[in-house]
Amino acid sequence: MSTPHFPTPMHEALALAEQSIGLTEPNPRVGCVIVAPDGRVIGRGRTQQAGGPHAEVMALRDAAAWREIVHGATAYVTLEPCAHHGRTPPCCDALIEARLGRVVMALVDPFPQVAGQGAARLRAPASPSRKACLPARREN
Repeated sequence: MSTPHFPTPMHEALALAEQSIGLTEPNPRVGCVIVAPDGRVIGRGRTQQAGGPHAEVMALRDAAAWREIVHGATAYVTLEPCAHHGRTPPCCDALIEARLGRVVMALVDPFPQVAGQGAARLRAPASPSRKACLPARREN
């Protein structure tokens, strides 16, 4: 069995998610890295304590704090962005509003309130990243 191949930003996103172990329950541990079109990492985030911001929002905030423009950038996320209102608004809406060019996710969220809906909203005609919400590529 071969090991999945993920782009370097996904490795960084996975490392960020690991930093949230023991802090986010009952929420999943998620990491997000935003990469500018020129290849620079411009935002990093991980899920905060339950009820706090999710990884995607933290990465967008990080980019904003550095006055980086995320329009057209690629977000690498370890789990499909959420698509429901819980204690926080849907992460897919934050990514759509930020006008990212592409979202690459490692896993589709198995949680029934998401389960493909975040990816579908990112692909919707109103989303600038509508044809670019892709699962991370694996080599066999």
